[in-house]
Amino acid sequence: MLNYTLKCLKTNEEFNDDYTLHYNDGALIQAEYKKEFQPIDSKGVWRYFDWLPTDEISSQIAGTVTYHAKELGEHLGFSNLWIAFHGYWPEKGGLCPTGSFKDMEAVPTIQRMKDHSCTGMICASAGNTARAFTHFCAEDNFPLIVVVADIHAHRIWVQKGMEMDSVKVVVVNDGTYQDAKDVAKELSKSLEGWQLEGGAHNIARRDGIGSLILDSYEEIGKLPDHYFQAVGGGPGPIGVYEMMQRLIDSGHYKGEVARIHLSQNPEHCPIHNAWQRKSREFNSEDFPEGNVEVYSDYLLSETPAYSVIGGVYDILEASNGQTYIVEESDAREAGNLLESIEGIDVLSPAKVALASLIQSKKKGDVSKDDCILLNVSGGGVERLKGEKETTIVEPWISDVKENLVQRILDSLN
Repeated sequence: MLNYTLKCLKTNEEFNDDYTLHYNDGALIQAEYKKEFQPIDSKGVWRYFDWLPTDEISSQIAGTVTYHAKELGEHLGFSNLWIAFHGYWPEKGGLCPTGSFKDMEAVPTIQRMKDHSCTGMICASAGNTARAFTHFCAEDNFPLIVVVADIHAHRIWVQKGMEMDSVKVVVVNDGTYQDAKDVAKELSKSLEGWQLEGGAHNIARRDGIGSLILDSYEEIGKLPDHYFQAVGGGPGPIGVYEMMQRLIDSGHYKGEVARIHLSQNPEHCPIHNAWQRKSREFNSEDFPEGNVEVYSDYLLSETPAYSVIGGVYDILEASNGQTYIVEESDAREAGNLLESIEGIDVLSPAKVALASLIQSKKKGDVSKDDCILLNVSGGGVERLKGEKETTIVEPWISDVKENLVQRILDSLN
């Protein structure tokens, strides 16, 4: 019997999970757990099994390493700066083998699908999510069709020698991340038993990634005053907020949620634009016209979970949150500082996040003695590639967007 029920955040109705992604339009669903906060003797996300939407603990591991970044904090003028690191960093105990916190979304999602006897998974991504699900589905021999634009296909790599029989990579020629999402959604309508992984609507993604704040809570001894992360679609900060609120609602923590600080590229920053107006709804001017080049394209999303009830707007409002836009030069400078002091390479979203922290100090949004948690959402990729042999996964099918769904269906029959 599952240790949770689901609740619609629009109506507060409770119901049982059938790998449910939607219940009412315009609202997220949320897991309601029957047990109190009680970490168990297990690794990574599974330490918080009682607050994950799965029936079993799998053998797959991914998780957070939280530590006091004293030298970086001193350099920036902070006395209580902490890092939640996600990636490959053996001597630090890094528990995300593909180099990003998306691993923490993949592990419970696969188990949730197995709990509900799903035939297979359909996933669209700009890179990190695709790589995470490819790695763990291949490792578990769970069927996966992963759809990416051609500009992101190089990011789907695995360690050499991994069995890839269960994974099929589909590439959208001359496509975008949104094109990949469109193909995946259309495909899901025609494949019985296959499920979309679900993005921010997937409770296993949100609670898996949200477990980072539980690790930090244990390590720091309290919730931070401020939480910094770069944002694209939104499942990360939503999941972090939900876990903080669970700690408070359960009576385990007597304080308040951290103030959430989110950052984006200046060329594509719909969440920042809308939040600066304190508007729940986007308008057309919040998005750029046509495709734009940005420093961190991991943060590109044309459909972020912002306006939906329980989404990014609501968590920013509830936490008195703030948003930032970060210029490429500032992100690169912050990244160089982070890598030189910490001694590990990091992905571009972490550089954007650190630059926003520096920006927030200048603006007076944070004080020098505040407890601050910086999410280094991806790192150690270059080191991993230097120490282990990796190979880019060969596409199963490549074609223009208009042809792909039918070609996939034909090839599966």
